[in-house]
Order: sequence, then C-alpha cells, then structure tokens
Amino acid sequence: MNKQRDQVTNLQLAFIILSTMFGVSILSFIRFVVKYAGLGAPLASLVGILLGFIGLLGLVFIGKRFPKKTIIGYNEIILGKGIGKVFSLLIILIFAVLMGLETRHYAEAIQGSILPNTPIQVAIIVMISLCATTSFQNVSTFAYIHFFYIPLILIPVVVIFFPVFKDVEIYHLTPFLGHEPSFKDFMLGAMTTMQAVGNFTVIAMVIPFMKDPKKSMKGAVWGYWITGAIVVFIVTITVAVFGEEEILQMFWPILILGRMIQIPAEIFSRIDAVLLISWIYGVFTTLLSYYFIVVRGICELFRFHHYRVISICGAPVVFLVAMAPNDIYTMYDYILVVVRYGLLPLLGYPFLLLILAAIRHKKGEAV
Repeated sequence: MNKQRDQVTNLQLAFIILSTMFGVSILSFIRFVVKYAGLGAPLASLVGILLGFIGLLGLVFIGKRFPKKTIIGYNEIILGKGIGKVFSLLIILIFAVLMGLETRHYAEAIQGSILPNTPIQVAIIVMISLCATTSFQNVSTFAYIHFFYIPLILIPVVVIFFPVFKDVEIYHLTPFLGHEPSFKDFMLGAMTTMQAVGNFTVIAMVIPFMKDPKKSMKGAVWGYWITGAIVVFIVTITVAVFGEEEILQMFWPILILGRMIQIPAEIFSRIDAVLLISWIYGVFTTLLSYYFIVVRGICELFRFHHYRVISICGAPVVFLVAMAPNDIYTMYDYILVVVRYGLLPLLGYPFLLLILAAIRHKKGEAV
C-alpha cells in the first residue's frame, strides 16, 4: 500500500460510511420494519441502529489492532493462511452476490417509477459499468468519490422532507410500541433495520489507508450516527404520514411520500423524481463500496495487482447474479437470505477475530 498516495482522512471515512449505508435498501426497508413492528417501527429502527453500532465498533477495534492490514490480511494472521483465505473468500462472495441482487433492486425501482418501457437489463448494465470502470488502484480516489456525492445524496432528502410535516398524523405514532406488541416481532423489526444499515464492512478495507488508523473511531462514529439519525427520521416521518396499514400496501413508501409533496409555485412537478435521482447517487456509492471489497479483496487474496482486470472480469458475474431472480418477490427473498445468513453474521465476526487475536497474542505492526 502506498501511504503517500492513499491517505484517507477521518472526514472521508465518515462520508464513506454515510454514503454506503444510505443506499439501495433505504427505499423499501421501511415496509419490512412496519410488517414486524407495526407502529413501533420508529423505536424498533432506533434499537436496530444501536445493535448495528456494536458491529461497527468491532470493525474499528480490529482495524486499530492491525492498522496496516485489511480484513483480508488479518484474517490470515489470526486464523492461519488456509482458513483465513476461506473466510476472506466467503466475505468477497457475500458482497459480490449482494451487489448483484441490490443492482436488480435498483433496476426494479427505476423501471417501476420512471422508465417503465426500458428493459431492466439496461439499468443493470449501466450501473454495473459505472462501478466496474472506476479505478480501484488508488484508495484516496475511492474516498473522494464518496466525498463528492454526499451533498447530492443528503441535501435533496433533507430539504424535500420538510414540507411533509404538514401531513403528519400524531395518532399514527401511538402507541409508540405498536398495538399488542410481542418482543419477538419488535426485535425482528429492529433486526431488519440492522440488516439494512449493516453494510459498512468496507471500512475494514479502508482503515489501513488512513493518515492515522489509530484515530479511525471518530470518523466511524460520526458517519454511522449521522446516517442512523437520518434513517430513524425517515422511518418516523413515513409512519406518521401513512400509518401501518397503508405502508404494508406499498413497495417503496419513500417514493409515494415524495409524490405527495408540493413545492410552492410548483417549481418541481415531480418531487419523487428528485428523490429518486438522489437515491440513485446513494445506490451508486453503496454498490461501489461492495465492488471495492470484491475487487480489492480478490487482488489482495491472490496477490494480483491488476485491479482493472478483476473489475472488468467481475462485471458479467454480478450481472448474472442480478438476473437470477425471476421477479421482484423472488429478488426480495434472495436479498433477505443473503443479508440474514451472510451480512448479519459479519457484524459479529470482528469480535470473534478480536477474541482469537487476544488468545493467540496476534497484533499488527504500529503505523
């Protein structure tokens, strides 16, 4: 790694986390949280954010213990080369499959909202091509891309959602735990939120390239909690406007909420289109983070330094994964399986590594 060229700041780390978390799932996860937690969705979302934060802390702690290594590197140090390579390959596979499925999710939303006559393959190919043609040679370039897109993602969302307050019905939020809640359903709603925002594993590939990896906690915490606050805010506003029953009839509650917004003097006739454009930027940065893990992970795992070759060769594989589901319902089933049995265990994985590293007295070199 070239520390002269690849020096990521704490602010950039925060923006990488923010733009990665605020991505594909933000459009639809509210429906699934409400399905389990009912009117308790806002509180369940907050609990889910808190649980996800524990996973983030694990990644930061293990990153600080091995400040010169990515998750690929310290897997081999802690677990041994053989087992470490297997686990690294599994992590890469999880994000390759997740990227394909979430690209399909993005394409379904595009076709269902603004481009109904455009073949879904077109949207998929365009997004994968954007990610595949990005240079992964320089980590600081990857950080700058996230830094650049943050205003385009957040400002429209924050500004556009303020007019919605006039449509808020407080009774939709009471009782705040929902009607006859069960602990199991409430926690399923919390777990759904945790799954939706638990895709920040990319920082395990970025921390070694920071100016001071030992100070990565500050950037990680700020990035995570800004995103968490926005997520809880969006869930609360959506539930307050629509209520439980209406949300369960929607695939993408956020877009429908956008269609309700009216700007004075009718500056924009389709606010949902503005929201969708903002969301597309978020989709791009999220998928870019997934592909960053895949490309950089494969290259480091097999000691191969031609990042563009892997990037281009991996694109058809991601496309095939994206086209695997027969319809949107199957797509959601696949996503839930991958997240539940792949992404979710990754939140606890760093703590396993920390315990094994302590037992085996493994520690990285100082920066």
